[in-house]
Amino acid sequence: MIADRHPRLADVFPDLVSDIAQALSVEGPDSFVETFKDLLFYGPCSDHGSPCLMTAPPGTPCPAITYVEVDDEPIAMLRLDVDDDSGVATAITHVEVLDGRDLGDRPDPAN
Repeated sequence: MIADRHPRLADVFPDLVSDIAQALSVEGPDSFVETFKDLLFYGPCSDHGSPCLMTAPPGTPCPAITYVEVDDEPIAMLRLDVDDDSGVATAITHVEVLDGRDLGDRPDPAN
């Protein structure tokens, strides 16, 4: 079962998830915030320059992005998978951390 192998992102990086969820709650519906809080952590992604955390299995497409801001400063970029037919985001695939915070040793749950 995937949930057994992959912890929730909120359990691994609680401060980061709390900050992003708080910023998202200002901008959107609570259901999106709750979805964000329940994302699984699939490990760090080395394909991006900023610290990047995978919240979907490796190889999941992420053709769209949205920025999360606090006081008009971006703290994170969410990479999104999008339904080809409707153009609606269907999943958050990565969380790129843009505010320079130290994430410590980014554990890789695959190991």
